[in-house]
Amino acid sequence: MKISEKKKKSPPVSLNGIPKWIKEYRDRFSLDIDQLERTSRDFLTLNKIKSSDQSQDNNQSNDDNDDDGGWTVVSRSLNKTRQRMVPSTDKTLNRLRAKHKRSNAKKELVNFYKFQMTDKKVDQLEQLKMKFELDKQRITQMRQQRKFKPF
Repeated sequence: MKISEKKKKSPPVSLNGIPKWIKEYRDRFSLDIDQLERTSRDFLTLNKIKSSDQSQDNNQSNDDNDDDGGWTVVSRSLNKTRQRMVPSTDKTLNRLRAKHKRSNAKKELVNFYKFQMTDKKVDQLEQLKMKFELDKQRITQMRQQRKFKPF
């Protein structure tokens, strides 16, 4: 018996390692063009049939709205938004504007940087000092008029 005869009778060699992975990868992305064309044509025909059925249904529903004289009956739509249903008075509009201003104020980054925060604190302290001085002046005036006696 010859060696070449043994090779012919042996089953095909199974792939291992990288050649096996390459074959699996190619098999995964191989396309049967005839099958792809058939499925795409079937999908398109079904889609055409569905769209034609829908258009016929829409035409029939539009025909149902027609009156005997050829007039189209207009019905009221119930899909109104909440804002349209709220009566627009000055009070409600002012309330909505105030709410909008508050939401915008929350979104703004007023004091983003550290120097802005320190400037704000300094301004607040200055305002407190000014108020204190004004209160002192009022107290002295009231003492002179003898209307205020804290002690």
